[in-house]
Amino acid sequence: FNHQVHLVAPKDLQSEIGSTIYHGALVDDVSAGVNPAQFVAGLAGAAEKAGAMLCARARVNRLGRSQNRFVIETERGSLSAESVFVATSGYTGNFVKKLQRKIIPIGSFIIATERLSDELAHELSPKNRMIFDYKHYLNYFRLWDNRMIFGGRAAFFPENENTIAQSGEILRREMIQVYPQLKDVKVDYVWGGTLDFAFDMMTHVGELDGIHYALGYAGHGVAMGTHLGRTVAEAMLNGNIKEHPFAKFDFPNAPLGLYDGRPWFLPFAGMWHKFLDWVE
Repeated sequence: FNHQVHLVAPKDLQSEIGSTIYHGALVDDVSAGVNPAQFVAGLAGAAEKAGAMLCARARVNRLGRSQNRFVIETERGSLSAESVFVATSGYTGNFVKKLQRKIIPIGSFIIATERLSDELAHELSPKNRMIFDYKHYLNYFRLWDNRMIFGGRAAFFPENENTIAQSGEILRREMIQVYPQLKDVKVDYVWGGTLDFAFDMMTHVGELDGIHYALGYAGHGVAMGTHLGRTVAEAMLNGNIKEHPFAKFDFPNAPLGLYDGRPWFLPFAGMWHKFLDWVE
């Protein structure tokens, strides 16, 4: 596609990052980042202007059929619908058990330091880029408001009070490995969220028991989820979901069927990926 990138040799790396832990870099000059919280708030506002009704804090407990319509029971009441689109990513619950068994929920976590001096911030990231490394247990980081925002797969389990606290400590240690200059800098914030991975690491679109879905973003859901939200909705209206490019390959279940939606194997998967990082 004639997309231009360039390699940075070890001797030139200080022009891109204030760290000596890496051997080199690949730079994409037109890459960028978004604030996902502001982005989703903007999407919500646009949806409301278009006539959609947003029902927050209405977790779905049951999804059934009555005659030719779906009946959705939520924590805030029930409603019926002609069509249903499941776009719940790592939060897919057992109300769609067949889909839940195809998705592995994996936690992703981020810390934010206190504000840094202009001089230190420039030293850490001279060109203020979005940065991520190559590892299986990858880290991704950037500056924002002169804070170092540092994230990664610190703990594979989905976010809760314990995994967020544990991940904050892990990420701080990893941040200091990359940037020893930050060893005395305080961490002001730590938070987490849950991603969804399919067993083939691919994104999947389709229809199952009359329910449409788009799942399996593997950490790329901000852009891809926005794109599929539109294209799957269009396919639902046009009745041609099978023609969607992401519907043209199988959505696999777990090997040997040894999975019921509860990811008991995540500690072993984490150990395996850490081993791969060590070997490489």
